Formats: sequence, structure tokens, C-alpha cells
Amino acid sequence: MTDPEKTEHSGASYSETAYRSDALPRQAPLSDPGGFARALEGMNFVERLPTGSYAGLDIDVDPDAVEHFQDRAHGGMNLAGPPWNHICKPSNLMKTRWELILLIASSMIDTVMFGFIVASFLLTFVLVILAIGFLGAVQKIAWPLAILISLRLFFKYPFVWYLERNPEVMVRDLGCGFFRTAGKIKFRTYWGKETFEAPFIEFDPYIAYHVQPNGPVSYKLVLRHRYRGRQTEVATVPQGRKIELYAVWDQLQRYMDVSQPLPDIPALEAYRSLDPTTAAYDAAGKRGRPADYWVTLDLDWWKREGYPEHMKKIAEFPWDSLEDKMEDSVPNLREAAMA
Repeated sequence: MTDPEKTEHSGASYSETAYRSDALPRQAPLSDPGGFARALEGMNFVERLPTGSYAGLDIDVDPDAVEHFQDRAHGGMNLAGPPWNHICKPSNLMKTRWELILLIASSMIDTVMFGFIVASFLLTFVLVILAIGFLGAVQKIAWPLAILISLRLFFKYPFVWYLERNPEVMVRDLGCGFFRTAGKIKFRTYWGKETFEAPFIEFDPYIAYHVQPNGPVSYKLVLRHRYRGRQTEVATVPQGRKIELYAVWDQLQRYMDVSQPLPDIPALEAYRSLDPTTAAYDAAGKRGRPADYWVTLDLDWWKREGYPEHMKKIAEFPWDSLEDKMEDSVPNLREAAMA
């Protein structure tokens, strides 16, 4: 694994604009557009989440994240684009065309999805036999099936081999992300042709819902700039996993809050000694874990016992009991917020 001490991010200092939950400045009140306009603009918003109080429960510790981290730590995988570190959590890196390519690739690589596609082909083959006979069916189905199998072999082997060694071809770095040391957020606007940047404390977190065309509901964590109305999506989960968005927000806040140590997750373990607050926290013995905890973690135990217990804590935590410190910072936040 690359030694972070030797990267350009060899240290960190906090700017005056860095987010500190224990020192929130007084901010301007919201411009209240009125009940009807607020309901129309925020019709998909389910609830606004509290800011500045934490459960200390992280979300990016699932077994896949731990396994990928351990693989990278032993030199088995390259990172696509800038890594998440003690200075910035990058975002909006994937080129749009690659999102479509990876969607196709995943359907070809995934055994269940590919099996469903093959089963559909075989069913079609039987129906064509009944309509035009066996030889005619072979002529109609043979080439599409051969192409399908070729695509699976291509995406599963040479495609994966190439991307593991050249991940940079997929990404376009526009300098967007969540900047811990500066206390800023920068993201691409809806059309992706320009960016928007503002202090972290000027964003309000909402859970919104989205109904898919075929019916299922998904929930997403959205950060909305309270004075300009610009917003960015942080995470999306299926309907039954809405509770996870509370942990997503809890983890993101603590990452941005320089009065708090970095979240104790695999992606950030190598950078803990480079962040002043985190280094002091660990030096005082408050972490309670070895410096290489995630590198040496027993993955089988984590899958079997550790992670299920962690998710149980997330599900059972009284999230509605957390204090919203932002309401003391913004005079009319409760009355004029979107939800």
C-alpha cells in the first residue's frame, strides 16, 4: 500500500472556514417562500436530519469495503482517481459513458444476472423451435447466444484485467468533493457543465424519496444549500434500508468536523496519523484499536459476527434523539426549512 507520508498530502492544517460543531457561527436566516412554495419545491423531502450531534456509527465498514481495502493494502488493486484521505473525499469522478459500460459489464459478470439472461435466451429458443422448427431456431439464436457468451468472457477477464491496471481511464477529476480541512463542498450542477462550491455549514441534510418507473421506492440523502437552493445527492438506498442514511450522514458529518477524529473506517486508516485532531485522539489512546486494525482484521469473523452486530447498532440507535445544533445557528431554520 502506498505510504501516505510520501504523498502530496503529507500533512494537514485546518483553515478558519473548517467546520467545527462545537463552534458554529451565527448565520443568516432563511428566506421563507411560504408554505405552498416550500411544499412544492420540497415535495419529495421526507425529513430534515439534525446537524452537529453524533452517534459515532460508521457506514463504510461493510465486508466488501474491508476486503477491497485489505487487497489494496497488499498491493493487489489500484485506486481509480484520488483516494479518500484526511483532506478531501472526492466525488463525481466517474465519466458518464463509463457508468453505462460498467452497468453492462456488471450484468455480464454477475452469475445470477447472466443466468437470467441465458434462461431468457433458452426460453426464446424453445418458442422459436415451436414456430419455425429446430434448424430455423438454431440459425436465429446461435449468433446472438455466441455474442452473449463472448461478452461475458470479455468483461470477466480482459476487461477487468485492464481496469485493475488502468483505473484512471474511467474517471474525470473536476476537483469536486467534501473538503475537511477547508470546510467546503464542491459538486457538479445538474447538467455537469459547471460546479457549485459553498461552506459545509450552509447545507441542510434531507432524506428524500424517489419512485422508480416500475414501482419500487428508494431513499436518498440530499444536501441542499439553504440560501441558493442548489443540492447534491450523497447516497441512495432501497426502501427497506432507509435507516442506513442516518449512519451515512453521521459519518460524513464527523469526517467534515475537525473537532472530531476521522471516522474509523478502512478507507481512512492510513491517514489517521496525518490529521491533527485524529492523531491527538489516537495518541491519547482513545481509539482503542491498533493502528493497523482494518488491515489485519479477521474478515471471516467480521462477515459472520462483527458486521451484523454493527448494523444492529445502526438499526437500534435512537436517531431522533440527536440534538440539532444548526437550529441554534440559523434563527428560523425550523420554521423555514423544506421539511
